[in-house]
Amino acid sequence: MRLQTNHKVFLFIFIIITAFNGCAEKPDVLYINGKIYTMSKDNKVAEAVAVKDGKILETGSTSDLSDKYKPEETIDLKGATVLPGFIDSDGSVFEFSKNLNYINLSFAKSLDEIKQLIIDRTKLASEGEWIGGYGYNENVLTDEDYQKFDKFLLDQIAPNFNVYIVNNTFSAALLNSRALRVLNINKDTKSPAGGEIDKDDNGELTGLLFDESVNLVRDNMPGQLKNEITAQLERGVKEILKYGITQVHDRSVSKEGIDIIRELIDANKFPLKIYAVLSGEDNTLIDFYLNKGTEISYKDRLTVRSITVDYDGLIEYQKAVIYEDYKNDPKKSLPYLSDNDILSLFNRAADKNFQFSIKAVGDKAVTNSLNIIESVTKQKNLNDARTILGYCEMVDAKDISRFGELKVIPSVRPDLTMTDVQITEQLISADALKKVGLWNSLLKSSGMIVTASDFPVQQINPFVQIYYLTTRQQTDTAVITGINTDQKISILDAVRSYTVWPAYSSFEENTKGSIETGKVADMIVISNDIFNIDSRELLNTKVIRTIINGSIVYEDKNLLSAGK
Repeated sequence: MRLQTNHKVFLFIFIIITAFNGCAEKPDVLYINGKIYTMSKDNKVAEAVAVKDGKILETGSTSDLSDKYKPEETIDLKGATVLPGFIDSDGSVFEFSKNLNYINLSFAKSLDEIKQLIIDRTKLASEGEWIGGYGYNENVLTDEDYQKFDKFLLDQIAPNFNVYIVNNTFSAALLNSRALRVLNINKDTKSPAGGEIDKDDNGELTGLLFDESVNLVRDNMPGQLKNEITAQLERGVKEILKYGITQVHDRSVSKEGIDIIRELIDANKFPLKIYAVLSGEDNTLIDFYLNKGTEISYKDRLTVRSITVDYDGLIEYQKAVIYEDYKNDPKKSLPYLSDNDILSLFNRAADKNFQFSIKAVGDKAVTNSLNIIESVTKQKNLNDARTILGYCEMVDAKDISRFGELKVIPSVRPDLTMTDVQITEQLISADALKKVGLWNSLLKSSGMIVTASDFPVQQINPFVQIYYLTTRQQTDTAVITGINTDQKISILDAVRSYTVWPAYSSFEENTKGSIETGKVADMIVISNDIFNIDSRELLNTKVIRTIINGSIVYEDKNLLSAGK
Protein backbone atom coordinates (compact mmCIF):
# COMPACT_ATOMS: atom_id res chain seq x y z
CA MET A 1 0.00 0.00 0.00
CA ARG A 2 2.85 2.36 0.93
CA LEU A 3 4.62 1.42 -2.31
CA GLN A 4 1.55 2.38 -4.35
CA THR A 5 1.29 5.70 -2.48
CA ASN A 6 4.96 6.52 -3.14
CA HIS A 7 4.48 5.63 -6.78
CA LYS A 8 1.51 8.01 -7.05
CA VAL A 9 3.45 10.80 -5.35
CA PHE A 10 6.35 10.30 -7.74
CA LEU A 11 3.98 10.32 -10.73
CA PHE A 12 2.32 13.51 -9.48
CA ILE A 13 5.66 15.29 -9.05
CA PHE A 14 6.76 14.15 -12.51
CA ILE A 15 3.56 15.53 -14.05
CA ILE A 16 3.98 18.86 -12.24
CA ILE A 17 7.62 19.21 -13.34
CA THR A 18 6.75 18.29 -16.91
CA ALA A 19 3.90 20.78 -16.95
CA PHE A 20 6.12 23.50 -15.46
CA ASN A 21 8.80 22.94 -18.09
CA GLY A 22 6.20 22.91 -20.78
CA CYS A 23 4.88 26.27 -19.60
CA ALA A 24 8.37 27.86 -19.52
CA GLU A 25 8.61 30.84 -21.82
CA LYS A 26 9.93 30.01 -25.25
CA PRO A 27 12.88 32.26 -26.12
CA ASP A 28 13.12 33.84 -29.53
CA VAL A 29 16.83 33.07 -29.52
CA LEU A 30 19.26 31.26 -27.24
CA TYR A 31 22.95 32.18 -27.40
CA ILE A 32 25.15 29.33 -26.17
CA ASN A 33 28.83 28.46 -25.63
CA GLY A 34 29.96 32.03 -25.01
CA LYS A 35 31.87 33.89 -22.34
CA ILE A 36 29.24 36.40 -21.36
CA TYR A 37 30.36 39.18 -19.03
CA THR A 38 27.01 40.34 -17.70
CA MET A 39 28.46 43.37 -15.84
CA SER A 40 26.04 42.65 -13.00
CA LYS A 41 26.92 43.83 -9.51
CA ASP A 42 28.37 40.42 -8.67
CA ASN A 43 30.27 40.34 -12.00
CA LYS A 44 28.57 37.14 -13.09
CA VAL A 45 30.03 35.43 -16.14
CA ALA A 46 27.62 33.16 -18.02
CA GLU A 47 27.84 30.76 -20.95
CA ALA A 48 24.38 31.29 -22.38
CA VAL A 49 21.68 33.92 -22.58
CA ALA A 50 18.04 33.49 -23.56
CA VAL A 51 16.27 36.40 -25.27
CA LYS A 52 12.51 36.91 -25.53
CA ASP A 53 10.70 39.91 -27.03
CA GLY A 54 13.91 41.92 -27.13
CA LYS A 55 14.71 41.39 -23.45
CA ILE A 56 16.95 39.12 -21.43
CA LEU A 57 14.93 36.13 -20.27
CA GLU A 58 17.71 34.38 -18.38
CA THR A 59 21.47 33.87 -18.23
CA GLY A 60 23.20 30.70 -17.14
CA SER A 61 25.17 27.70 -18.32
CA THR A 62 24.76 26.29 -21.79
CA SER A 63 23.60 22.92 -20.46
CA ASP A 64 21.02 24.37 -18.06
CA LEU A 65 19.44 26.76 -20.53
CA SER A 66 19.55 24.25 -23.39
CA ASP A 67 17.73 21.72 -21.21
CA LYS A 68 15.22 24.28 -19.97
CA TYR A 69 14.29 26.03 -23.22
CA LYS A 70 13.35 25.10 -26.75
CA PRO A 71 14.01 28.39 -28.56
CA GLU A 72 12.99 29.49 -32.01
CA GLU A 73 16.67 29.87 -32.85
CA THR A 74 19.94 28.82 -31.26
CA ILE A 75 23.19 30.69 -32.00
CA ASP A 76 26.48 29.07 -31.08
CA LEU A 77 28.94 31.75 -29.94
CA LYS A 78 31.84 29.29 -30.25
CA GLY A 79 33.58 30.62 -27.18
CA ALA A 80 33.38 34.29 -28.19
CA THR A 81 33.20 37.05 -25.59
CA VAL A 82 29.95 38.94 -25.05
CA LEU A 83 29.52 42.33 -23.35
CA PRO A 84 26.59 44.68 -22.87
CA GLY A 85 26.25 47.12 -25.74
CA PHE A 86 28.50 50.17 -25.43
CA ILE A 87 26.95 53.52 -24.56
CA ASP A 88 28.98 56.51 -25.75
CA SER A 89 28.30 59.46 -23.45
CA ASP A 90 29.03 62.12 -26.05
CA GLY A 91 28.94 61.84 -29.81
CA SER A 92 27.34 63.64 -32.71
CA VAL A 93 25.47 61.18 -34.89
CA PHE A 94 24.62 63.78 -37.53
CA GLU A 95 28.16 65.18 -37.81
CA PHE A 96 29.58 61.66 -37.92
CA SER A 97 27.17 60.76 -40.71
CA LYS A 98 27.98 63.92 -42.65
CA ASN A 99 31.69 63.22 -42.36
CA LEU A 100 31.29 59.85 -44.06
CA ASN A 101 31.31 61.80 -47.31
CA TYR A 102 34.68 63.33 -46.44
CA ILE A 103 37.83 61.44 -47.34
CA ASN A 104 41.13 61.63 -45.51
CA LEU A 105 43.69 61.93 -48.31
CA SER A 106 46.67 62.65 -46.08
CA PHE A 107 47.97 59.08 -46.35
CA ALA A 108 47.71 58.92 -50.15
CA LYS A 109 51.17 58.46 -51.68
CA SER A 110 50.29 58.92 -55.34
CA LEU A 111 47.68 60.29 -57.70
CA ASP A 112 46.37 56.77 -58.26
CA GLU A 113 45.77 56.38 -54.53
CA ILE A 114 43.90 59.69 -54.39
CA LYS A 115 41.72 58.59 -57.30
CA GLN A 116 41.00 55.20 -55.74
CA LEU A 117 39.95 56.74 -52.42
CA ILE A 118 37.47 58.97 -54.25
CA ILE A 119 36.14 56.05 -56.31
CA ASP A 120 35.67 53.99 -53.15
CA ARG A 121 33.70 56.81 -51.54
CA THR A 122 31.36 57.12 -54.54
CA LYS A 123 30.25 53.56 -53.83
CA LEU A 124 28.90 54.66 -50.45
CA ALA A 125 27.27 57.93 -51.56
CA SER A 126 24.06 58.58 -53.44
CA GLU A 127 24.11 60.23 -56.85
CA GLY A 128 24.19 64.02 -56.62
CA GLU A 129 25.69 64.14 -53.13
CA TRP A 130 28.75 66.10 -52.13
CA ILE A 131 31.99 64.23 -51.65
CA GLY A 132 34.82 66.11 -50.02
CA GLY A 133 38.44 65.15 -49.50
CA TYR A 134 41.04 66.81 -47.35
CA GLY A 135 44.74 66.60 -46.65
CA TYR A 136 46.23 65.68 -50.03
CA ASN A 137 49.91 66.51 -50.44
CA GLU A 138 51.04 67.98 -53.77
CA ASN A 139 54.55 66.73 -53.06
CA VAL A 140 53.50 63.14 -53.76
CA LEU A 141 52.50 64.10 -57.30
CA THR A 142 54.98 63.67 -60.11
CA ASP A 143 55.28 66.38 -62.76
CA GLU A 144 53.31 64.13 -65.09
CA ASP A 145 50.61 63.62 -62.44
CA TYR A 146 50.28 67.32 -61.81
CA GLN A 147 49.64 67.94 -65.50
CA LYS A 148 46.57 65.70 -65.15
CA PHE A 149 45.46 67.34 -61.89
CA ASP A 150 42.39 69.23 -63.05
CA LYS A 151 38.60 69.06 -63.07
CA PHE A 152 38.59 66.48 -65.87
CA LEU A 153 40.39 64.03 -63.60
CA LEU A 154 37.50 64.20 -61.12
CA ASP A 155 34.90 64.27 -63.91
CA GLN A 156 36.20 60.97 -65.19
CA ILE A 157 36.00 59.10 -61.86
CA ALA A 158 32.96 60.79 -60.26
CA PRO A 159 30.81 62.53 -62.90
CA ASN A 160 27.55 62.11 -60.97
CA PHE A 161 28.75 63.66 -57.70
CA ASN A 162 29.80 67.10 -56.52
CA VAL A 163 33.46 66.54 -55.69
CA TYR A 164 36.04 68.81 -54.14
CA ILE A 165 39.35 68.01 -52.48
CA VAL A 166 41.49 70.34 -50.37
CA ASN A 167 45.24 70.09 -49.76
CA ASN A 168 46.91 69.65 -46.39
CA THR A 169 47.46 73.38 -45.87
CA PHE A 170 43.98 74.38 -47.05
CA SER A 171 45.64 76.66 -49.58
CA ALA A 172 44.43 74.83 -52.69
CA ALA A 173 41.31 72.96 -53.76
CA LEU A 174 40.32 70.96 -56.82
CA LEU A 175 36.68 70.71 -57.92
CA ASN A 176 34.98 68.73 -60.65
CA SER A 177 32.78 70.37 -63.28
CA ARG A 178 29.54 69.50 -61.53
CA ALA A 179 30.67 71.09 -58.26
CA LEU A 180 31.78 74.23 -60.08
CA ARG A 181 28.34 74.54 -61.70
CA VAL A 182 26.47 74.04 -58.43
CA LEU A 183 28.66 76.66 -56.72
CA ASN A 184 28.15 79.07 -59.64
CA ILE A 185 31.86 79.35 -60.26
CA ASN A 186 32.54 79.97 -63.95
CA LYS A 187 35.15 81.62 -66.14
CA ASP A 188 33.55 85.02 -65.51
CA THR A 189 33.73 84.69 -61.72
CA LYS A 190 36.24 87.16 -60.31
CA SER A 191 38.94 85.88 -58.00
CA PRO A 192 38.53 87.23 -54.45
CA ALA A 193 41.21 89.39 -52.89
CA GLY A 194 44.14 87.20 -51.89
CA GLY A 195 42.94 84.27 -53.98
CA GLU A 196 43.03 82.87 -57.50
CA ILE A 197 40.52 80.93 -59.60
CA ASP A 198 42.86 79.07 -61.94
CA LYS A 199 42.27 79.11 -65.70
CA ASP A 200 44.05 77.53 -68.65
CA ASP A 201 45.53 79.36 -71.63
CA ASN A 202 42.08 79.52 -73.23
CA GLY A 203 40.53 81.17 -70.19
CA GLU A 204 38.65 78.02 -69.17
CA LEU A 205 38.46 76.84 -65.54
CA THR A 206 40.91 74.14 -64.56
CA GLY A 207 38.99 73.36 -61.38
CA LEU A 208 41.82 74.56 -59.11
CA LEU A 209 41.27 77.27 -56.50
CA PHE A 210 44.10 78.86 -54.57
CA ASP A 211 44.37 80.65 -51.21
CA GLU A 212 41.29 82.81 -50.44
CA SER A 213 39.42 81.31 -53.40
CA VAL A 214 39.21 78.02 -51.48
CA ASN A 215 36.63 79.70 -49.25
CA LEU A 216 34.25 79.92 -52.23
CA VAL A 217 33.47 76.25 -51.64
CA ARG A 218 32.46 76.75 -48.02
CA ASP A 219 30.65 80.05 -48.60
CA ASN A 220 28.57 78.92 -51.57
CA MET A 221 27.81 75.30 -50.77
CA PRO A 222 24.01 74.84 -50.67
CA GLY A 223 22.32 73.56 -47.56
CA GLN A 224 21.44 69.90 -47.53
CA LEU A 225 17.96 68.75 -48.35
CA LYS A 226 16.10 66.72 -45.74
CA ASN A 227 16.21 63.55 -47.83
CA GLU A 228 20.00 63.92 -48.17
CA ILE A 229 20.41 64.34 -44.42
CA THR A 230 18.17 61.35 -43.78
CA ALA A 231 20.07 59.13 -46.22
CA GLN A 232 23.38 60.17 -44.66
CA LEU A 233 22.06 59.48 -41.17
CA GLU A 234 20.98 55.96 -42.09
CA ARG A 235 24.47 55.22 -43.42
CA GLY A 236 26.07 56.83 -40.39
CA VAL A 237 24.11 54.72 -37.95
CA LYS A 238 25.20 51.56 -39.76
CA GLU A 239 28.82 52.63 -39.36
CA ILE A 240 28.42 53.43 -35.66
CA LEU A 241 26.98 49.97 -35.01
CA LYS A 242 30.24 48.45 -36.29
CA TYR A 243 31.94 49.77 -33.15
CA GLY A 244 29.55 47.98 -30.80
CA ILE A 245 27.86 51.24 -29.83
CA THR A 246 24.19 50.65 -29.12
CA GLN A 247 23.34 54.07 -27.65
CA VAL A 248 24.72 57.59 -28.00
CA HIS A 249 24.26 60.57 -25.71
CA ASP A 250 24.15 63.27 -28.37
CA ARG A 251 24.87 66.88 -27.34
CA SER A 252 24.44 68.34 -30.84
CA VAL A 253 20.91 67.40 -31.88
CA SER A 254 18.57 70.09 -33.18
CA LYS A 255 14.78 70.00 -33.23
CA GLU A 256 14.90 69.15 -36.92
CA GLY A 257 17.38 66.38 -36.17
CA ILE A 258 15.17 64.92 -33.47
CA ASP A 259 12.23 64.98 -35.87
CA ILE A 260 14.27 63.09 -38.51
CA ILE A 261 15.34 60.50 -35.94
CA ARG A 262 11.73 60.03 -34.86
CA GLU A 263 10.60 59.56 -38.48
CA LEU A 264 13.29 56.94 -39.05
CA ILE A 265 12.26 55.17 -35.85
CA ASP A 266 8.67 55.11 -37.06
CA ALA A 267 9.85 53.61 -40.34
CA ASN A 268 11.89 50.99 -38.44
CA LYS A 269 15.09 52.32 -40.01
CA PHE A 270 16.89 53.52 -36.89
CA PRO A 271 18.21 50.71 -34.68
CA LEU A 272 20.57 52.94 -32.66
CA LYS A 273 19.33 54.43 -29.37
CA ILE A 274 19.68 58.17 -28.78
CA TYR A 275 19.71 60.05 -25.48
CA ALA A 276 19.26 63.60 -26.76
CA VAL A 277 21.05 66.32 -24.81
CA LEU A 278 19.74 69.74 -25.82
CA SER A 279 22.09 72.67 -26.30
CA GLY A 280 21.34 75.43 -23.81
CA GLU A 281 22.59 77.96 -26.35
CA ASP A 282 19.67 77.16 -28.69
CA ASN A 283 16.97 79.25 -27.04
CA THR A 284 14.24 78.18 -29.46
CA LEU A 285 14.97 74.51 -28.88
CA ILE A 286 15.11 74.92 -25.09
CA ASP A 287 11.87 76.91 -24.94
CA PHE A 288 10.09 74.33 -27.08
CA TYR A 289 11.09 71.36 -24.94
CA LEU A 290 10.70 73.06 -21.58
CA ASN A 291 7.13 73.82 -22.63
CA LYS A 292 6.59 70.35 -24.05
CA GLY A 293 8.32 68.43 -21.27
CA THR A 294 10.57 65.40 -21.29
CA GLU A 295 10.16 62.57 -23.78
CA ILE A 296 11.13 59.21 -22.31
CA SER A 297 12.05 56.19 -24.41
CA TYR A 298 10.04 56.86 -27.57
CA LYS A 299 9.59 53.37 -29.05
CA ASP A 300 12.58 52.36 -26.93
CA ARG A 301 14.88 54.37 -29.19
CA LEU A 302 14.74 58.08 -28.30
CA THR A 303 14.81 59.96 -25.01
CA VAL A 304 14.83 63.76 -24.63
CA ARG A 305 15.36 64.80 -21.02
CA SER A 306 18.70 66.58 -20.70
CA ILE A 307 20.11 70.08 -21.27
CA THR A 308 23.75 71.08 -21.57
CA VAL A 309 25.88 74.22 -21.71
CA ASP A 310 29.56 74.85 -22.44
CA TYR A 311 31.34 76.78 -19.70
CA ASP A 312 34.59 77.00 -21.64
CA GLY A 313 36.62 75.49 -24.48
CA LEU A 314 39.70 73.34 -25.01
CA ILE A 315 43.13 73.82 -23.48
CA GLU A 316 44.95 73.45 -26.81
CA TYR A 317 43.17 76.56 -28.13
CA GLN A 318 43.70 78.41 -24.84
CA LYS A 319 39.93 78.55 -24.42
CA ALA A 320 39.84 76.64 -21.13
CA VAL A 321 39.19 78.81 -18.08
CA ILE A 322 42.10 78.12 -15.71
CA TYR A 323 43.46 79.65 -12.53
CA GLU A 324 46.95 80.45 -13.74
CA ASP A 325 47.99 82.42 -16.79
CA TYR A 326 48.73 80.70 -20.08
CA LYS A 327 52.36 80.93 -21.13
CA ASN A 328 51.39 82.66 -24.37
CA ASP A 329 48.97 85.47 -25.17
CA PRO A 330 46.12 85.66 -24.48
CA LYS A 331 47.07 84.88 -20.89
CA LYS A 332 43.46 84.46 -19.73
CA SER A 333 40.31 82.99 -21.23
CA LEU A 334 36.76 84.02 -20.33
CA PRO A 335 33.72 81.75 -19.87
CA TYR A 336 31.39 81.34 -22.80
CA LEU A 337 28.42 82.10 -20.54
CA SER A 338 28.11 83.95 -17.26
CA ASP A 339 27.56 81.99 -14.05
CA ASN A 340 24.20 83.73 -13.63
CA ASP A 341 23.06 82.66 -17.09
CA ILE A 342 23.97 79.06 -16.34
CA LEU A 343 22.28 79.24 -12.93
CA SER A 344 19.12 80.55 -14.54
CA LEU A 345 18.98 77.82 -17.16
CA PHE A 346 19.79 75.11 -14.61
CA ASN A 347 16.89 76.31 -12.45
CA ARG A 348 14.51 76.26 -15.42
CA ALA A 349 15.66 72.74 -16.31
CA ALA A 350 15.22 71.50 -12.74
CA ASP A 351 11.70 72.90 -12.59
CA LYS A 352 10.75 70.79 -15.62
CA ASN A 353 12.60 67.64 -14.47
CA PHE A 354 15.31 67.94 -17.11
CA GLN A 355 18.76 66.65 -16.31
CA PHE A 356 21.56 69.21 -16.56
CA SER A 357 25.15 68.91 -17.70
CA ILE A 358 28.00 71.39 -17.99
CA LYS A 359 31.07 71.16 -20.19
CA ALA A 360 33.94 72.38 -18.00
CA VAL A 361 37.51 71.90 -19.22
CA GLY A 362 39.77 74.12 -17.12
CA ASP A 363 40.28 73.86 -13.36
CA LYS A 364 38.63 77.21 -12.65
CA ALA A 365 35.74 76.28 -14.93
CA VAL A 366 35.30 73.05 -12.95
CA THR A 367 35.33 74.96 -9.63
CA ASN A 368 32.78 77.51 -10.81
CA SER A 369 30.57 74.81 -12.34
CA LEU A 370 30.58 72.85 -9.08
CA ASN A 371 29.57 76.06 -7.28
CA ILE A 372 26.63 76.45 -9.65
CA ILE A 373 25.63 72.81 -9.19
CA GLU A 374 25.85 73.11 -5.41
CA SER A 375 23.72 76.26 -5.41
CA VAL A 376 20.92 74.82 -7.54
CA THR A 377 21.02 71.43 -5.83
CA LYS A 378 20.52 73.01 -2.40
CA GLN A 379 17.99 75.57 -3.56
CA LYS A 380 15.84 73.02 -5.40
CA ASN A 381 16.54 70.18 -2.94
CA LEU A 382 17.57 67.88 -5.80
CA ASN A 383 18.10 64.39 -4.41
CA ASP A 384 18.60 62.45 -7.64
CA ALA A 385 19.55 64.99 -10.29
CA ARG A 386 22.48 62.98 -11.72
CA THR A 387 24.10 66.19 -12.92
CA ILE A 388 26.99 65.60 -15.30
CA LEU A 389 30.21 67.57 -15.48
CA GLY A 390 31.76 66.93 -18.87
CA TYR A 391 35.43 66.90 -19.91
CA CYS A 392 36.92 67.75 -16.45
CA GLU A 393 40.31 67.95 -18.15
CA MET A 394 41.88 69.92 -15.32
CA VAL A 395 40.63 69.51 -11.76
CA ASP A 396 42.03 71.24 -8.70
CA ALA A 397 42.80 68.94 -5.76
CA LYS A 398 40.32 70.74 -3.51
CA ASP A 399 37.48 69.98 -5.91
CA ILE A 400 37.93 66.21 -6.21
CA SER A 401 35.90 65.40 -3.07
CA ARG A 402 33.10 67.74 -4.18
CA PHE A 403 32.15 65.42 -7.03
CA GLY A 404 31.15 62.73 -4.56
CA GLU A 405 29.61 65.15 -2.07
CA LEU A 406 27.39 66.72 -4.74
CA LYS A 407 26.70 63.39 -6.50
CA VAL A 408 28.08 64.78 -9.74
CA ILE A 409 28.92 62.30 -12.51
CA PRO A 410 32.23 63.03 -14.27
CA SER A 411 32.21 62.50 -18.03
CA VAL A 412 35.77 62.05 -19.32
CA ARG A 413 37.34 62.06 -22.79
CA PRO A 414 40.42 59.81 -22.76
CA ASP A 415 41.50 60.53 -26.34
CA LEU A 416 41.48 64.27 -25.69
CA THR A 417 43.40 63.84 -22.44
CA MET A 418 46.13 61.82 -24.13
CA THR A 419 46.51 64.64 -26.65
CA ASP A 420 46.53 67.28 -23.93
CA VAL A 421 49.31 65.66 -21.92
CA GLN A 422 51.53 65.83 -25.01
CA ILE A 423 50.96 69.45 -26.00
CA THR A 424 49.86 71.40 -22.94
CA GLU A 425 53.36 71.66 -21.47
CA GLN A 426 53.87 74.33 -24.11
CA LEU A 427 50.80 76.18 -22.86
CA ILE A 428 50.65 75.77 -19.07
CA SER A 429 53.04 75.18 -16.19
CA ALA A 430 54.25 71.82 -14.91
CA ASP A 431 52.16 72.29 -11.75
CA ALA A 432 49.02 72.85 -13.80
CA LEU A 433 49.78 69.73 -15.84
CA LYS A 434 49.46 67.67 -12.67
CA LYS A 435 45.73 68.49 -12.72
CA VAL A 436 45.13 66.95 -16.16
CA GLY A 437 43.20 63.70 -16.61
CA LEU A 438 42.52 62.72 -13.00
CA TRP A 439 40.34 59.75 -13.97
CA ASN A 440 41.07 57.50 -11.01
CA SER A 441 40.62 60.28 -8.45
CA LEU A 442 37.29 61.29 -9.97
CA LEU A 443 36.17 57.66 -10.03
CA LYS A 444 37.01 57.19 -6.36
CA SER A 445 35.15 60.36 -5.40
CA SER A 446 32.00 59.86 -7.48
CA GLY A 447 31.91 56.08 -7.47
CA MET A 448 31.71 56.16 -11.28
CA ILE A 449 32.84 57.90 -14.41
CA VAL A 450 31.37 57.75 -17.90
CA THR A 451 33.44 57.73 -21.07
CA ALA A 452 32.57 60.09 -23.89
CA SER A 453 34.46 59.90 -27.16
CA ASP A 454 33.18 63.19 -28.62
CA PHE A 455 33.12 61.57 -32.07
CA PRO A 456 33.64 62.50 -34.85
CA VAL A 457 36.05 65.11 -33.46
CA GLN A 458 37.85 62.44 -31.44
CA GLN A 459 38.35 58.68 -31.77
CA ILE A 460 35.03 56.76 -31.87
CA ASN A 461 36.45 53.28 -31.24
CA PRO A 462 35.58 52.27 -27.63
CA PHE A 463 38.48 49.80 -27.45
CA VAL A 464 40.97 52.59 -28.15
CA GLN A 465 39.37 54.73 -25.44
CA ILE A 466 39.48 51.77 -23.03
CA TYR A 467 43.13 51.27 -23.93
CA TYR A 468 43.88 54.87 -22.94
CA LEU A 469 41.93 54.55 -19.70
CA THR A 470 43.72 51.38 -18.62
CA THR A 471 47.28 52.06 -19.82
CA ARG A 472 47.81 55.80 -19.94
CA GLN A 473 49.85 55.07 -23.07
CA GLN A 474 49.76 56.42 -26.59
CA THR A 475 48.75 53.87 -29.20
CA ASP A 476 52.05 54.15 -31.06
CA THR A 477 54.36 53.58 -28.09
CA ALA A 478 54.71 51.33 -25.07
CA VAL A 479 55.95 54.25 -22.96
CA ILE A 480 53.57 55.38 -20.22
CA THR A 481 53.13 59.14 -20.17
CA GLY A 482 55.03 60.67 -17.28
CA ILE A 483 52.05 62.74 -16.15
CA ASN A 484 49.65 61.32 -13.55
CA THR A 485 50.48 57.70 -14.28
CA ASP A 486 48.50 56.69 -11.19
CA GLN A 487 45.30 57.91 -12.82
CA LYS A 488 44.72 54.92 -15.09
CA ILE A 489 41.81 52.67 -14.10
CA SER A 490 41.06 48.95 -14.19
CA ILE A 491 39.73 47.21 -17.27
CA LEU A 492 36.55 46.35 -15.33
CA ASP A 493 35.91 49.99 -14.45
CA ALA A 494 36.74 51.07 -18.01
CA VAL A 495 34.07 48.73 -19.37
CA ARG A 496 31.65 49.94 -16.71
CA SER A 497 32.27 53.48 -17.96
CA TYR A 498 30.82 52.33 -21.29
CA THR A 499 27.94 50.23 -19.94
CA VAL A 500 26.39 50.27 -16.46
CA TRP A 501 27.50 53.75 -15.46
CA PRO A 502 26.26 55.65 -18.55
CA ALA A 503 22.99 53.73 -18.22
CA TYR A 504 22.76 55.09 -14.67
CA SER A 505 23.72 58.58 -15.82
CA SER A 506 20.68 58.62 -18.13
CA PHE A 507 18.29 57.16 -15.52
CA GLU A 508 18.15 53.87 -17.43
CA GLU A 509 19.98 51.53 -15.07
CA ASN A 510 16.88 49.36 -14.68
CA THR A 511 16.54 48.72 -18.40
CA LYS A 512 20.05 48.59 -19.87
CA GLY A 513 23.78 48.60 -19.15
CA SER A 514 24.10 44.96 -18.09
CA ILE A 515 23.00 41.54 -19.32
CA GLU A 516 20.43 40.64 -16.68
CA THR A 517 16.91 39.28 -16.64
CA GLY A 518 14.32 41.87 -17.63
CA LYS A 519 16.75 44.29 -19.27
CA VAL A 520 16.86 44.97 -22.99
CA ALA A 521 19.04 42.58 -24.96
CA ASP A 522 21.62 45.13 -26.09
CA MET A 523 24.81 43.10 -26.46
CA ILE A 524 27.99 42.87 -28.49
CA VAL A 525 30.04 39.84 -29.48
CA ILE A 526 33.74 40.65 -29.76
CA SER A 527 36.88 38.98 -31.07
CA ASN A 528 38.96 39.05 -27.84
CA ASP A 529 38.37 38.34 -24.18
CA ILE A 530 39.45 41.84 -23.20
CA PHE A 531 39.63 40.94 -19.50
CA ASN A 532 42.35 38.37 -20.17
CA ILE A 533 44.60 39.77 -22.88
CA ASP A 534 47.63 42.00 -23.13
CA SER A 535 46.44 45.60 -23.11
CA ARG A 536 47.82 46.29 -26.59
CA GLU A 537 45.49 43.63 -27.97
CA LEU A 538 42.64 46.00 -27.13
CA LEU A 539 43.70 47.93 -30.21
CA ASN A 540 43.15 44.83 -32.37
CA THR A 541 39.80 43.89 -30.85
CA LYS A 542 36.90 43.87 -33.30
CA VAL A 543 33.14 43.68 -32.99
CA ILE A 544 31.73 40.48 -34.49
CA ARG A 545 28.06 41.19 -33.80
CA THR A 546 26.03 44.09 -32.45
CA ILE A 547 22.65 43.15 -31.02
CA ILE A 548 19.96 45.68 -30.08
CA ASN A 549 16.70 44.61 -28.46
CA GLY A 550 17.58 41.05 -29.32
CA SER A 551 18.00 41.69 -33.05
CA ILE A 552 21.36 41.39 -34.81
CA VAL A 553 21.87 44.82 -36.38
CA TYR A 554 25.48 44.32 -37.46
CA GLU A 555 27.77 41.36 -38.02
CA ASP A 556 31.22 41.02 -39.51
CA LYS A 557 30.93 38.20 -42.04
CA ASN A 558 34.69 37.81 -42.32
CA LEU A 559 35.18 37.32 -38.59
CA LEU A 560 32.22 34.96 -38.44
CA SER A 561 33.57 32.82 -41.27
CA ALA A 562 36.98 32.79 -39.60
CA GLY A 563 35.37 31.43 -36.46
CA LYS A 564 36.44 34.39 -34.34
